[in-house]
Amino acid sequence: MTADAPEPSTTEPIDPSIAKYEVTDAKSNSARKWFDQAKKLVDQRNYDYAIKSFTEGLSLDPEAVEDGFIPLRGCGVARWQTGGKKPGMRDSVKHTMTTKDPIKGMVNAAWLLAHDPQSASYAEGLLKNANKAHCDRAALWVAPILRENLGIEKKPQPKKFSLLKEICEQVGDRCQARGEAEEAVKAFEFGLEALATQQAVDPKNRNLGNIIRDLSTKLTILKGNYQSADSFRDSVQDSDDQARLHDEERLVQSDERLTELVEKARTDMDDNPEVEAKVISYVNLLCKDESEAREAEAINLLIAKYKEADNYRFKQRADDIAIRQMGRKAREAKKSGDTDTHKELLRRRLGFELKTYKERVSKYPTDLRLKHDYARRLFQSGKFDDAIPLFQQARSEPKARHSCSLFLGRCFFQKNLYSQAASILSDAIDKYELTEDDMAKELNYWLGRAYEEDKNVDLAGKTYGKLLEIDYNYRDVRSRLEALK
Repeated sequence: MTADAPEPSTTEPIDPSIAKYEVTDAKSNSARKWFDQAKKLVDQRNYDYAIKSFTEGLSLDPEAVEDGFIPLRGCGVARWQTGGKKPGMRDSVKHTMTTKDPIKGMVNAAWLLAHDPQSASYAEGLLKNANKAHCDRAALWVAPILRENLGIEKKPQPKKFSLLKEICEQVGDRCQARGEAEEAVKAFEFGLEALATQQAVDPKNRNLGNIIRDLSTKLTILKGNYQSADSFRDSVQDSDDQARLHDEERLVQSDERLTELVEKARTDMDDNPEVEAKVISYVNLLCKDESEAREAEAINLLIAKYKEADNYRFKQRADDIAIRQMGRKAREAKKSGDTDTHKELLRRRLGFELKTYKERVSKYPTDLRLKHDYARRLFQSGKFDDAIPLFQQARSEPKARHSCSLFLGRCFFQKNLYSQAASILSDAIDKYELTEDDMAKELNYWLGRAYEEDKNVDLAGKTYGKLLEIDYNYRDVRSRLEALK
């Protein structure tokens, strides 16, 4: 057999490390039946059975915030207000939150939290499992509940707020990487709120100032609507500013209002030419409606500021705009059915990204996430020998570790080093806590492919069989298993 080479000109390998949990229509429909039953039981004040029905539904659709988690919490609070008992030791054991399956741990935590709505421990368990499963909507729902419950404890523990911040930042990073800006902003804001509470609880912690600044800076770059380093909302002084800030945050504005906002931001920038945040705010508004003329103006301004101030962040922003432009044009070509143009635009974008990320790695040689991102582009272009050492270095970054192992295994696979690929992928699976998310599926798929190419039919069959038990329609696993037989 011949190994399948990547297709850099037409496809981009998925990164399961940022993928969100997906629910099939069938499971969503089944979950809705449980939720409907639960709501009827709530109306009958049969809270215990209602909680059971809600959690049965959530086990099928763990991202059902509006239909599942929100009414479940209302049910739990109603039960608590009418004298419902808290979970006992047996309940905690039966509904353990520490399982290998994060969905099960998450649903168990939801059951426990419904029986004790003010518990920080149960809210934390729900958040941690939601984060592991990449159920980011559920995580964003429970994060403020955890912060509130931590705040009412007799002896608030600073490290708990620190954990809340870390998880919120991880959720925000995933949302931002997927282009879900509104959710990313919400997650980063929750993280900052957790830090603010931690600072009140632990005022002697001198490191918190730096941590708050770093997360605030990340939010600055994402929103571009800061006026200070602490919080963009601190800059709002009056109702006019509030209205302008609200309009800047909206995804869609009228042409007249957007023009007005752009001119106001230009004036603010001209009045404060040395303030980076003013420049970024202006640039973000220029790019709001995806007008090529305005984007070109933004790129030219950023390059000029980069040369003037020798601030590489300006060039990074300019390159990001250019990359987004190329991606948008490629999507438009694909939508119109122009396959050749679509492929050519993707090739151009990949070439530009290779040059861009190589430069970024040279500017920030200790940033392992950048090395991971550069290595992925090298993988796409078929430059496996260049990608391998970068993936090996980037594995030291916890957030990129599993993605690096996946692509390392695939690099060795493409070089026909199947035994080494299998070793890397098998080790990664052993260390990966989840069993049914996209990353777990990809690791098992390529492990099966490595075994298959290495003529290890028994292990290939077992690996494919395990994958079928998780997802019967995953890729071409069924046909490969049949071929092995």
